[in-house]
Amino acid sequence: MRIPRLKLFSGKNCSLCDVAKAELAKVRQKRPFELEVVDIHEKGQEKWHNLYKWWIPVLHVEEKEVVKGRWTAQDVEKALDEWKAPGADK
Repeated sequence: MRIPRLKLFSGKNCSLCDVAKAELAKVRQKRPFELEVVDIHEKGQEKWHNLYKWWIPVLHVEEKEVVKGRWTAQDVEKALDEWKAPGADK
């Protein structure tokens, strides 16, 4: 089975982003996934900054936005379940 690729859009001085990272750590104890963290405030990330500046943290599973703002480990697990469900885009 393929390991899902997650991308967390985050920023500096973002307390919700710190919570999101802790929630992802909980999920990672049970399920493997690759994680890329993108700081939307860094140079070269203008597209993501313009899109998500009011919404971080935002999580993509395999390039699909699945949660944004305040979310929990359960939300991530649900998104991963949907990703691996029969008929889900992979």
